[in-house]
Amino acid sequence: MRLELRHLRVLLAVADAGSISRAATVLRIAQPGLTAQLHRIEQEFGGPLFHRRPDGVVLTDLGELVVVRARELVGQLDELLSSARTLAGVPEPVAPIRVGGLPGPHVPVLVESLRRVYAGREFTTHVASAPEPILDSLRCGRLDLAVVGEFPEARLHLPGGIEGRAFVTEPIFVGLAADHPLAGRPELKLVDLAEVDWAVPDCAPAGLRLNFRMACAAAGFTPRCRHFVADSAGAVALVRSGHAVCGFYPTAYEYPGMVLRPLAGNPLRRRLNLLWCNGSALAGRLPEIHAGAVRGYAEMVGRSPAYATWWAANGSVFALGG
Repeated sequence: MRLELRHLRVLLAVADAGSISRAATVLRIAQPGLTAQLHRIEQEFGGPLFHRRPDGVVLTDLGELVVVRARELVGQLDELLSSARTLAGVPEPVAPIRVGGLPGPHVPVLVESLRRVYAGREFTTHVASAPEPILDSLRCGRLDLAVVGEFPEARLHLPGGIEGRAFVTEPIFVGLAADHPLAGRPELKLVDLAEVDWAVPDCAPAGLRLNFRMACAAAGFTPRCRHFVADSAGAVALVRSGHAVCGFYPTAYEYPGMVLRPLAGNPLRRRLNLLWCNGSALAGRLPEIHAGAVRGYAEMVGRSPAYATWWAANGSVFALGG
């Protein structure tokens, strides 16, 4: 293999992320492909550049040397390209605004807010299944803006240089079969569900699981978690069949055969935060972006009948000020 500049950028991405899996998410390539590519790069340099550990990777002595020189070379080439374009009278291309976040409707809401503020600009979106790759991408300058959730017992720990502002607090609703004995109630108490079986999707964030366990303990019971499924689709199937109940974000689609019900006091909830890098070029217009995100979220609420009912019954006060 002949080393090229793109290989140095891959190497720097792994070093900055501290993890091959997180770097794969940032680079938007499959982890096995990145692992194989990194192995070939290491062969060209004559030895391992990273120590592999269960929690990520750290640079070897050889890796430290290579990364320092790689940063210099990549920086020099970027500077050369910029200077040459200036001398040739070619305007610098306007980079797209890079937006990141977790799965769900919130990244599109944020992009729509940005379109209103930056008419004519292009955007790229990067969605990850966990907040860590998003925070790493912000810290390393690969994202300009992101929306990330946090839970009462698992607050976000922002890396240095990243700032944030909450824009909405979402309640977690409970999904039940449409013919469940409790489905006729407009609102449930968490303790009402002490004797039912729960479905737990593997994709549920650790913070939500902790919030769920702590809220159930505060209500005086241990939840009967009997069904463990790969994703929310599996949970929906169990709920519709009447075999289990499950927590859902309030913007979830209410499938035929199931209903979503709010919990009294909103014991299960997550706060959505708008995050950006300190000194971001977007900083001057963040108040407009934040206001647009809040407005876009409020408009989205109307697509969910159960959420719209809760929102209109003073729920908006909790969501926008909780």
